[in-house]
Amino acid sequence: MREALARIRQIAPDLEVDGEMQADSALSEHKRRQRFSGDSISGSANLLIMPNLDAGNITSRTLKTLDKGVTVGPILLGCHLPGHIVNSSVSVRGLVNMTALAAAQWVHDQASSST
Repeated sequence: MREALARIRQIAPDLEVDGEMQADSALSEHKRRQRFSGDSISGSANLLIMPNLDAGNITSRTLKTLDKGVTVGPILLGCHLPGHIVNSSVSVRGLVNMTALAAAQWVHDQASSST
């Protein structure tokens, strides 16, 4: 995680990004300011990266249950092609969001491959 954070900061120094922290700190600016000095992000996180599938599933279901914002995902990265995964309990809104994300990635990939 430290190497990934250093690389992100090198590639995009203006991006608000931070390293490992518990989900409550990532989602609460107040808690984060209590626990961390020199915090480099403002507000609540809009992207959470989990260490494994179980942690991702637990957090995703918790956020959906709490109805905190719009969840999109899971998204599989790091493969030759991106993966967009929906399960049988996906809502119409969730399916529309995932479709929009897939379309945006396709447009981006097309623009990148033509240059």
